[in-house]
Amino acid sequence: KVEAILHSGWNSRCDTKKYARRGLSLLSAEIKGVVDFTVQCPEELRVQEIRRFAPQLLTWDEFNSWHFTFYFDLRPYVRADAVFNLFVTLFVLVLLILGALIFSHDANTLLLRPVEQMVERVEAIRANPLAALKMSEEEANAEEAARERASRRSQLVPGRLLTNLICRKRLCSHQTQHIMETAILERTIIKLGTLLALGFGEAGANIIAQNISGSSSAGVNAMIPGTCVNTIIGVVRVRGFSMATEVLQSRINNFSNQIAEIVHGICHEFHGGVNKNNGDGFLVIWRLGNNQDEQHTKRLADMSVVAFATILGAMHQSSLLSEYLLHPAMLNRLGASDSRVNLSFGLHAGWAIEGAVGSEFKIDASYLSPNVSIATSIERATEPYGVSVLVSHKVIELCSTEIGAKCRLIDCVIIVGSAAPTKLYCVDLDCAAVTVDDLPLPDMPWNARQRVKARRHMDKEKTRMLSKELNVAALFDADPAIAEMRSQYTTEFLETFKMGFLNYSEGEWVVARRLLLHTRNLLGRDDGPSSCLLRFMAAHKNQPPEKWKGVREMDSALTETSTPTQTLSAASPWKSTMVANPSSAVSNFNTAFDV
Repeated sequence: KVEAILHSGWNSRCDTKKYARRGLSLLSAEIKGVVDFTVQCPEELRVQEIRRFAPQLLTWDEFNSWHFTFYFDLRPYVRADAVFNLFVTLFVLVLLILGALIFSHDANTLLLRPVEQMVERVEAIRANPLAALKMSEEEANAEEAARERASRRSQLVPGRLLTNLICRKRLCSHQTQHIMETAILERTIIKLGTLLALGFGEAGANIIAQNISGSSSAGVNAMIPGTCVNTIIGVVRVRGFSMATEVLQSRINNFSNQIAEIVHGICHEFHGGVNKNNGDGFLVIWRLGNNQDEQHTKRLADMSVVAFATILGAMHQSSLLSEYLLHPAMLNRLGASDSRVNLSFGLHAGWAIEGAVGSEFKIDASYLSPNVSIATSIERATEPYGVSVLVSHKVIELCSTEIGAKCRLIDCVIIVGSAAPTKLYCVDLDCAAVTVDDLPLPDMPWNARQRVKARRHMDKEKTRMLSKELNVAALFDADPAIAEMRSQYTTEFLETFKMGFLNYSEGEWVVARRLLLHTRNLLGRDDGPSSCLLRFMAAHKNQPPEKWKGVREMDSALTETSTPTQTLSAASPWKSTMVANPSSAVSNFNTAFDV
């Protein structure tokens, strides 16, 4: 077909404004597989699709007279070039997209997401300042898990010896030690929130929340108005703490912190919050709220009583605390028969003002109320009554019948700060009956991950405490340490004391004395409440005072026979004065409350 076209005449006219052209087109007819689009003249194609060739060694006259010109079709090459250009464009687009993604990923990973996460953490702390504790635990758990994964990975890599040698180089050490500034800032926020939560506690949560929520100013207003809340107030004191401080000296911090770990952990599990740590004493608060239902209040009251009994049992079971009392000076001071850590507890219920106490230089988040002083007085009364746990009738009225039946009514007194008489109940617990736990400690590293696991277990148990299916009284009966401490208190003893106390309250002191003399030695040891009532009756020559209504002043409960070693610490609300003659062994206690 091409040869036929070449042998044909040059009859095709493709004139332009400048030249008259005669010739032929090899693309004038379709050739299957070769020519799909016929072309008669070069102008039918685009400029970039043709290429023109003409003689170059002609004069202008010869060139203007006539000359040959050849036009070549470049469409296949242009088409291929277009395809290549399209692929180049796509490749460039892919590179730009990948570069943008890598840049945005680095920006999100190193800057935007950490900043957003920091803002989220600050918002969470603003809503609930105590949430910082959980954040700190999660962060520590994540760090510990990352370290364990890295350790396992290094053990699985072949030739880890060579890897360790390489990692000793400066570059490797520099990469492993480098920490992003955003991570440092985020961890700092968590640590500051955790320290605030630990320092202020539940009482200071409102102070932290109100100051963080105010974004209009950088000033801090710690002296915000207090809030009135209904509470169950518990006071815990370590007996003989001054003597322990003198003997243990530099080890007293470890001793106090181990006691605090037991007290704080059990109170936390039973929904109590420790507000103050004074070394020898703790203030524990159960917030009842102002609109709580009766069942929730009853459960919290039950848990407060069970928590103190559990703390007492755990304290005497602890093998760590028993080691301190093997100190020769401690044995010399306490004696081999009483070489244990003794705690005393006082429980009272009433309103309290929750807020900041102090000035712009130093504040403490605490609870202020006459009921706090009453709870302190009740705790101080445990010594003359010879018991470990004293509970006021305000708490017993909130408790369930099962828990209330486990408390023994031992006296009715008037406490400074309370206009109405206060009935005192004791939880009968014999600390000497508890055996020290001699099980070996678990052979496991105590690190941040183990602490998080323990804390999660405690939080799970804390949530379980509010379950309706859980009977708090059953926990009291099921605790083996509490069962040991209550094993000696028989029904005969409790009923005899109850009859003796009823006769004492009604003024039948002759009958009361006979019954109380029987109960005082019925346990095989001295019963503190029986001895206390007998001393009071003996001070009045076993004759009830005129207009006796079964109520006496609190200071009269303390003006009883005591040994010279039964002294109170300096923080005691009563001032003790020992007589000059130690043979009389009589202590006079005068009431002096801080208002």
